[in-house]
Amino acid sequence: MCDCCKAEGRNSQFICGDGPLKMAHLYKVYMGRTASVKLCRLCDIELFKTGESRFLQRNIKFAQYLYTSKAPSSSLFD
Repeated sequence: MCDCCKAEGRNSQFICGDGPLKMAHLYKVYMGRTASVKLCRLCDIELFKTGESRFLQRNIKFAQYLYTSKAPSSSLFD
């Protein structure tokens, strides 16, 4: 399931179908590190069209999820 849709409470399989998830790297979330997230097709397109800052502003619960999971042992980081 898409990390963003899961945090926002949306069903990505219902919206996008069973298509493959895209790995995206967010560079402006943390200083000196990148966050790797799995996104569905619609979230991937929205991230591309709006940019990272606006994408996180529009998906505030996802931004909070990234903030709370910034422990070094998390699988979100490269």
